[in-house]
Amino acid sequence: MTVKHVLAATLLAAATAATAGPSGESHSHSHGNMAGGQPGKPDAVDRTIRIDAADIEFDRQKIEVEAGETIRFVITNTGQLDHDFTLGTPAMQRAHQEEMREMMAEGGMQGHDDPNAVMLEPGQTKELIWRFAEADELEFACNVPGHYEAGMRGEIVFDG
Repeated sequence: MTVKHVLAATLLAAATAATAGPSGESHSHSHGNMAGGQPGKPDAVDRTIRIDAADIEFDRQKIEVEAGETIRFVITNTGQLDHDFTLGTPAMQRAHQEEMREMMAEGGMQGHDDPNAVMLEPGQTKELIWRFAEADELEFACNVPGHYEAGMRGEIVFDG
């Protein structure tokens, strides 16, 4: 087991223990329109970006986009842990992390895909299509408990 795997297991155990117990809160929410854009249409894709989500890291830490650009993200989980890929502002990422902690405490994250996020089991590949609008700060991240804290995130930088 590598140091990253030990760190991930430790962070996951701590996050799960800290949030154990029923929350009774709903996980219904809408990320369809946000500061960074909205879901894109498959027939309007300008380019495709492939991303590998390994155990506690993405294969890149920065993605450059242009305002108005529609990108098809093809995300593959090449690791042995579940991951998610979420587009959002830092505040949205923090809120999503809390939501995922609650979901884990309630028994799991099955079916947890949103317009700006996909959940991937090991070996799985999913697509997310997003039309970007310029925002002050956007990032992509894995919000499975402990993963963001271990560095599984990157910035979205607007060109031009």
